[in-house]
Amino acid sequence: MHHYQLPDSLFGGENEIKNKSMCCNYSILRQTQNGMLIFLKGCGNYQLTFNNLNFSLTEDELIALANYLKRIDIDYWEKEYEHSIYKKKIPIPKLQNNFIILINRLELYELLLLLNIDNTNEILGYNDLKNEIFWN
Repeated sequence: MHHYQLPDSLFGGENEIKNKSMCCNYSILRQTQNGMLIFLKGCGNYQLTFNNLNFSLTEDELIALANYLKRIDIDYWEKEYEHSIYKKKIPIPKLQNNFIILINRLELYELLLLLNIDNTNEILGYNDLKNEIFWN
């Protein structure tokens, strides 16, 4: 077994490592099958992990993302991209011009559940899920 030490410069130097260790004290706020929202107590930021994506967010960024996702018109995007080669039709743009995240209806609902930090108990109805239910 080999042991490797990563260079400090990979993490931005010794100060960056100290700052990261302050954030190791965390609370899992919400968890779903495909994701998790974590609050980092030391630095006051959030980590949102969903499928293979991981976002580091301030509180303001977290709220802005949640508000953006709540305003997405699912029916519009599914109609707009109904002939797309991609199964996922709902785009989530990022600041980077050459990168866009595509999700489907159920993934959007799951993200909204993860980001429901105001602890309201919104319940999905049958019409929200009817196109994705496979009856045995």
